Amino acid sequence: MKKAFLPIFFFVSFLSLQAQQLYLEGYPALLRTTYEKDIFPDKKNYLALGAKLAVGSDHFQVGGEYRSDLTAAKLPFGNTSSSFKETYYGGFLRYKIARYPAMRFGLVLKAGAGVHDQSVEFASQPNIRYNYDPIVGGQAGAGISIPLTRPFMLELGYTYHFLKRPEFHGIDPHFASYHLFSAGLSLNFVFGKRKQEYDQLRQNRRFRNRN
Repeated sequence: MKKAFLPIFFFVSFLSLQAQQLYLEGYPALLRTTYEKDIFPDKKNYLALGAKLAVGSDHFQVGGEYRSDLTAAKLPFGNTSSSFKETYYGGFLRYKIARYPAMRFGLVLKAGAGVHDQSVEFASQPNIRYNYDPIVGGQAGAGISIPLTRPFMLELGYTYHFLKRPEFHGIDPHFASYHLFSAGLSLNFVFGKRKQEYDQLRQNRRFRNRN
């Protein structure tokens, strides 16, 4: 599935030629399962690490995302337990509500879709991992972006991923959605005429501080 994700980055790279802003983020995340209760009634936490790349206007960007689980979602299943892990490849739309998004605090809204490469391992078969066929799912979320020092920002976000797994190795079809809480560090680069406005704003601010 890595090859399937490459076109997203090529598309983002092409857009960057005309973009006003380039956005990069790396983030650790805490995830919490909300799997179908009839099959997996328990809720479990696990960890992941991801990255985002996006380009577009100053407020609105389109981009690609990659994420891989660091730990597994381990859930009771019948007389044993099952451990799920995934790698996620997706695209997203991002909008930040702020007068100067690349340098000021603001609310971030996002939505997208992607491919979940998932696997499951049963406790009774610890050395065997079964791989699902790729599953397409959607996502939506919100967060806040807090300026640190130019061009870095702290990104705190929440995303809900929704997907449905098919029947697989004795596990009935079920919704395998989850909550994702992230705390990342982003780089925000501005180009063109918009950059001139940012530079002028910073110069005016330095002038006011000196006086």
